[in-house]
Amino acid sequence: MKAVHDNIDGPYAIEEDIALYGTIAGGATLCSGKRFILHGTIAGDLSIERDARAILRGTVAGRIFNDGGRVELFGMADAVTNRSRHSVTIIDPAAHLMRRQ
Repeated sequence: MKAVHDNIDGPYAIEEDIALYGTIAGGATLCSGKRFILHGTIAGDLSIERDARAILRGTVAGRIFNDGGRVELFGMADAVTNRSRHSVTIIDPAAHLMRRQ
């Protein structure tokens, strides 16, 4: 897994396994089959494609759309929307979630 310590302009397609310690200025999409660990910030929405896996310890300023991947939220997000019966979303009791849908 590649560690990224940078500020990235969005919208951004995450097409490789990365751990982000910086910021994505705008939305992002985690592509199918990829792994992503967020320690930084996404300043927009985050879409998770089928069979992708996201561990979110940082902040998603917008909504998380889970389209059939696995999301583990330990940080903060506006809301989480599961849009597939294949979606798996785990929200830690200490996570901060503004809305749940």
